[in-house]
Amino acid sequence: MQITVSAPGKIHLLGEHAVVYGYPSLLSTIDKRLEVILTLLDKSNDTKEKIQIQTPEGTGLIYKSLEIFQKAARLSQLPPLHIKVESDIPVGSGLGSSAALSVALMGALFKGIKNLWNPVKINELAYEVEKLQHGNPSGGDNTVVTFGGLVWFRRETEFLKSIWNLPSASYHLPSLILIDSGRPKETTGEMVSYVNRLYTQKKTFYENIFKDQERETRNLLSALKKGDRENVKRAFYRGEKNLEKMGVVGKKAQSLIRSIEKLGGFAKISGAGGITEGSGMILCYLSNFEKIEEIAKKFGCNIHKVNLGVEGVRIENGE
Repeated sequence: MQITVSAPGKIHLLGEHAVVYGYPSLLSTIDKRLEVILTLLDKSNDTKEKIQIQTPEGTGLIYKSLEIFQKAARLSQLPPLHIKVESDIPVGSGLGSSAALSVALMGALFKGIKNLWNPVKINELAYEVEKLQHGNPSGGDNTVVTFGGLVWFRRETEFLKSIWNLPSASYHLPSLILIDSGRPKETTGEMVSYVNRLYTQKKTFYENIFKDQERETRNLLSALKKGDRENVKRAFYRGEKNLEKMGVVGKKAQSLIRSIEKLGGFAKISGAGGITEGSGMILCYLSNFEKIEEIAKKFGCNIHKVNLGVEGVRIENGE
């Protein structure tokens, strides 16, 4: 038996890092996807490896997912499996590649082994994987990847989260350009820990930033609802400034962002960011696409056009 499950990438429109401390975040899926092709092997198949994995990246997250699924499903052991991962989501760039893998794999395991399809449970277990992977994530990434579209997310406590799935069709979502400023040297977990250390040292300073970021996140949502491009631009601009105050945006990314702003566009990092080298994907809007290409070329960066608010985790075949 073979089943294929896919999950999309995501971007933080606004609210990253602040969301870890109980402030809201606005996230959206993007039209780049990851697929998990799960094959249940014949138990009589004489292979030394009962779990066979084919993936362009490391296998650590996959084994963590298998362990969590096995425990949740109360299985003494997993059946022989072949797991193949295919993805067009860049890794380590703030686009939710680990969340997409956790969610798609959990979906494939539930459907393939238990013949169950429960997005709420998929999301719950994917969050457990994300915690092992990143240390103290908010849970927002796996949530938007699971349910799709546009999500307003707030972590009230470790076990209670406010999740609002917003109908994408009711919002004026711009087509954005992603500029790859380079894969961060720091992992997401390291960036979250970095902010936490600074937060512990300068709590009042960071609380003020987070409170202001909540205001801008609310302003952004309102502007997207109204189709108010100027206030969308203003919220992104102020939100990016707050991220720079947090210390999560490297010098290269800041220079690139200033170049776009000088031409009348807006740009911000999306995700955990990075300091030493790249800062991951920068989401930007500028009506003149040729100018974006020129800026990207000047900084030696690749660009990607993306659409927002696409479907979340889904079964591609094998129902």
